[in-house]
Amino acid sequence: MATKQPDTAETGPAPAKTVRPEPLEAHDGSPAAALWSLNSRWRHINHGSFGAVPVFAQLRRMAYLQEAESAPQRWFMSAPARVAQARADLADFIGVDADQFGFVPNASAGMTASIRALGLGAGDEIIITDHAYGAVAFSARREARQRGAKVRTVRIELDATADEILTVFGKALAKKPAGLVIDASSSPTAREFPAAALAELAQQHGVPLLVDAAHAPGVQHRPAEGVAASAWVGNIHKFACGFRGTAVLVAEKKFAKNLYPVIDSWGMDEPFPGRFDHQGTIDYTPYLASVDSIRGLDERIGWDSIRSYIGSLLDYATPIVADALDTASGEESRVDVGMPAPGMRLLRLPGTLGATGPDAQIVRQRISDELGFETQVTNWRDTGYLRLAAHAYNSPDDYERFAEDVVPTLVSWAREG
Repeated sequence: MATKQPDTAETGPAPAKTVRPEPLEAHDGSPAAALWSLNSRWRHINHGSFGAVPVFAQLRRMAYLQEAESAPQRWFMSAPARVAQARADLADFIGVDADQFGFVPNASAGMTASIRALGLGAGDEIIITDHAYGAVAFSARREARQRGAKVRTVRIELDATADEILTVFGKALAKKPAGLVIDASSSPTAREFPAAALAELAQQHGVPLLVDAAHAPGVQHRPAEGVAASAWVGNIHKFACGFRGTAVLVAEKKFAKNLYPVIDSWGMDEPFPGRFDHQGTIDYTPYLASVDSIRGLDERIGWDSIRSYIGSLLDYATPIVADALDTASGEESRVDVGMPAPGMRLLRLPGTLGATGPDAQIVRQRISDELGFETQVTNWRDTGYLRLAAHAYNSPDDYERFAEDVVPTLVSWAREG
């Protein structure tokens, strides 16, 4: 007997299946993953938090450290000039001229310096969103508290479009706040904000815009290009595969006059960004070796290939994990993210799993300790989320194994409460 065919008028066409990408290879045909020294005890699908540095860059940093320890005085006397050269080497990758940015230890340090540069006074108001990274929100509140100012948190829906976000901030900026702080890609919710359009809107209202672009370098081509914000801060240690302790602070010329490192040192009288090149006896090797890492990955794989692979891998992996969660839990894990962040994807965890900050930390650690996966669990508005990330060293098998081996346990944890 013939099988009845579905009525396409009622069901619509079947969704196209995403092609399973082959693991990325270097130009010489070797596996891209071989460039990293990640411990195979875990599968690492959380590049968006702490990144991972290739072996050749680790060796280069060791060489810098040996040079520093062989002649400390010569090393520190030459450090500002070498840091300035590193800025010149990194400028095209960031998308701005070398005299428009300085190095900072991380995005939080850059945002702290930028918030201080607002020069808040009594009665001033600074605006953040409810997607803001915790440390940045803390910095804004602390600075406001010390200056007699206040912080207003604007709610932005997870599914908000760029136009809807611009409408919300158009009303907020009309009240002339002392500053607006946004994310380029939010940490808890893995969504983008229309940074370039918001920068134009802020300029029209004469309000400084500070952009926390912690995840942008590496996963976006020339990420700061065209974003005319007062300050824009991006981590190099995440998708750009630089070392922890390396980020860049891009600043508009007028705003930069009030920007100073969090460490006062002998470069304080230098104009921006020179005063950021000399910050006492900090370890400058992460700045220098991060440039070597970025250049080396471009030579061995190519950044266009890396970015393309990250996108295709997440397009394949996300529905596999989502389907596994849905089937095992009977709940809907997919969420409508208005502007999904490049390099990351967000799925809702079942029940109340990870719904608070402490719970999210416990779940993340148990996944690592008991199930052998390094991943990210976030929480936002009393809901727990799984934040998937990918990079050149990942393969489809990482996410297939997560769906098969980890998801059933997550659902059992949710049911156990």
